[in-house]
Amino acid sequence: MDLIKPGRIIDFMGMRRFWIALSLTLVVASAVLLVKPGPKYGIDFLGGTEVTVRFERVVDPGALRRSLHALGHGNAEVVPSGNLPNTFIVRVERTSTVTPAQERRYRDAFRASLGETLQLREFRVSPGGDHIVLQLSGPKSETEVAAMVNAAGARVRGETAVRVGQVEEHRWQVPLVSVGDHIVSSVSSDLQMPASLQASVWVSPRAGRELRDQAIRAVLYSLVFIMIYVAFRFDLRFAPGGILALFHDAIVTLGFFVLTRKEVTISTVAAILTVVGYSMNDTIIVYDRIRENLSKRRGLRLLDVINVSVSEMFSRTIITSTTVLLSVAPFTIWGTGVIRDFAWAMIVGVVAGTYSSIYVAAPLTEWIDSKWFHPASAPGTARGVAKTTTAAAPAPVGQQSGS
Repeated sequence: MDLIKPGRIIDFMGMRRFWIALSLTLVVASAVLLVKPGPKYGIDFLGGTEVTVRFERVVDPGALRRSLHALGHGNAEVVPSGNLPNTFIVRVERTSTVTPAQERRYRDAFRASLGETLQLREFRVSPGGDHIVLQLSGPKSETEVAAMVNAAGARVRGETAVRVGQVEEHRWQVPLVSVGDHIVSSVSSDLQMPASLQASVWVSPRAGRELRDQAIRAVLYSLVFIMIYVAFRFDLRFAPGGILALFHDAIVTLGFFVLTRKEVTISTVAAILTVVGYSMNDTIIVYDRIRENLSKRRGLRLLDVINVSVSEMFSRTIITSTTVLLSVAPFTIWGTGVIRDFAWAMIVGVVAGTYSSIYVAAPLTEWIDSKWFHPASAPGTARGVAKTTTAAAPAPVGQQSGS
C-alpha cells in the first residue's frame, strides 16, 4: 500500500525551519512544565498507601473526601473506579498507622508485661505498619502473644499471632490494623454505609525516591547506549540526531503528563522506554535508507538525499504508526487506571517519535555533516566531490520535487 506514488519526492527539508521551531517550542514548554508545576508523582515515587474501597450503595466522592480530611488525610485523592460500581481508589500519604513514638510505647509496655520470666529479644513494627515482629526468650502461645500486644496498646487485627521460623526461635508476627483497614472502617462509620477493602498497596517514601532515581537512570542509560549503537551502526554524525530525537520524544511525553495532571508512575516510565524503543526503530529505518541512497545517488547533497529517503519511507512510516495508534487508542476509552495512562503515553510518544524521525533527527544529521564533515560542499555537489565528476548524476531533488 503506497500513500505516495513511487518516484514522487516531497521536499520535507524545505519545511524544516518551521518544524524545528515547533519542536523547540514544545521542548522548552515541556521543560518549564517539569519545573513548575512539576510532575504529579504517584505513590510509586512519593510513597504512601493506595486503597481500593467498595461501598454497598452510591457514595458522593465529595463526601468521601471530606470524611478522609476529617481523619487527617488532607491531601487524599479519591478516584472513581471505571469498571466497578460504587468503588473508589483512595490514595493517602501515610504508610503506617504506628508512629515511632507509639512503637516505643508499645515495646516498653510489652516488655513490662513479660515480667522477669521472659526476655524480649526483638520488637519492631513493619515499614507498612501492618504487623509487628517480635522474638522472646521462651515459649508463648499465639493467642497469648496477640493478647499481650493488644494490651500494650497496639490495634491487633484478629486474635492470634503467626509463628515465624522454627519453634525454638520463639518468633511471632502479629497483624495490626493497617492504613487501609483504618480508612475503610472509619469512612464506613462516618458515612454510615457498609464498605469493604478490595485491595491495599503501600510504598515507603525512601523506596519511592529510590524508584524515581532508578527510573531516571534507566532512561539516561538507554539514551547513552543507543547513541553508542548508532555511532557504530552508521557513523558519528548520525548519533546526535538520533539521541536528540529520543530526548525530544521523552520530554514531550512527560510534558503532556504534567499538562494534563496525569500521575507519573513506574508504568509511565515503562511507557516512555517503550516510546524510546519505537522512536529509535523508526529513526534507524530512515537512517538506513539515507545510508543506502548516499551510495546510490552520489551526485546529490545530503539534504536532497534525506528528502529522497524520507519520501521513499513515508508510506511505511504512516502505516506503521497508524497501526500502533489504532491498537492503543481503545485503551484510552475503555481502559482503567494504569492501562489508560500507559495508552496515552504511547499515543503521544508515537506521534512525537514519527515526527521527530523526520524533523529532529534528519535535520541535525544534515547540519552536522555540512558543518564538520563536508563544510566546503557547494549546492549540487556530492558531499565535497567536485561537480565535474557527477555530470551524469540526477538533478537535485529540489528541482523535481512536489510539495
